[in-house]
Amino acid sequence: GRPLPGCALEVRDPHGRALPERRVGRVFVRGPNVMAGYFGDAEATAAVLSDDGWLDTGDLGYMVDGALVVTGRHKDLIIVNGRNIWPQDIEWAVESLPGLRHGDVAALSVPGDDGEERVVVLTQCRSGDADVRDELTRQIKGAVRQAVGIECTPVLVPPRSLPKTSSGKLSRARARQLYLAGAFEGAERTRPGASASPEQVG
Repeated sequence: GRPLPGCALEVRDPHGRALPERRVGRVFVRGPNVMAGYFGDAEATAAVLSDDGWLDTGDLGYMVDGALVVTGRHKDLIIVNGRNIWPQDIEWAVESLPGLRHGDVAALSVPGDDGEERVVVLTQCRSGDADVRDELTRQIKGAVRQAVGIECTPVLVPPRSLPKTSSGKLSRARARQLYLAGAFEGAERTRPGASASPEQVG
């Protein structure tokens, strides 16, 4: 939404520079309703509140015609070889593929066998045809490579299996927990609608 009267919003890149509209970055707010700090914790206050009153909300978002669209939390940020990659950039690229919809994709990072972070792209697939699924996997790799220049591990999961928050938004943190717990193991071979939903695992 739009900022309240007397409040200011900025969306910034990882270097603290203000971003133009429709570019995802970290959301900062300043105004009379911003907290003065954490009680008795000067260090935590300094980590999120600047001397000139700008609060780092921890949210990610972008501006459109003066209105803020929140897309997630900064803790969901993916870091690969020192590069900061917004999961939304990966998700939008994959969701643009034929047959996929908004909310079908969750991009996250997990520890790899070599100690480096590995990017996993959970994608809801509605087809049980092996050739279709193989082609979708190939397209996902290509879309991610073109969008952000990295390799990824696509994992096809059944429809409605990606967890949501109470407000209906994608929960990447919960999706990551489920993936690491093995909830999606064998999902590539699971027919659509089979038992791999968050409600049926863990």
